[in-house]
Amino acid sequence: MEYINITLIIYIINSIMQVNYCLIGVTLFFAGIYMSFQNRDTEHFRRFYNLLDASQKNKYEEIVRERLMIYIVGSLLGMGLAYYYYSTNKNDNYLLCKLLIITGVVKLGFYYLFPKSPLMLYSLTSKEQTDAWADIYTEMKHRWIMALAFGLFSYVFLTLALIK
Repeated sequence: MEYINITLIIYIINSIMQVNYCLIGVTLFFAGIYMSFQNRDTEHFRRFYNLLDASQKNKYEEIVRERLMIYIVGSLLGMGLAYYYYSTNKNDNYLLCKLLIITGVVKLGFYYLFPKSPLMLYSLTSKEQTDAWADIYTEMKHRWIMALAFGLFSYVFLTLALIK
């Protein structure tokens, strides 16, 4: 009887872990898509940009380009590692979910860990500029939260659609 209980517990834990692969992978995938369609042409971004002098605008554009390149390289690295995992584990259960996790985690990890030039904050010279930058920071934080919520709800809706 104890053997059956242990087997049942292992089965339940394994099932939960498999669902978690898809939950995390799909959430990261759709969060990435959501963030890709966000733009910088909002009131906060325009106000901030208009407060900058010419050299600060150049610095800002350099930082934006640098961060975009780091994001792209991280994405390509994630896809490359996901492809490697795919080519060595073609018969793995929940393979697509695991590929999405690898791509998303590597992309985000690379972006956060890769050395970057100093933050734009260190190039600002007035309180008005730093306040405007704080507004952008808050907006971006809210965007990321919304992206994760969008990804999570996408997972839930996909799961419900596949169950029917």
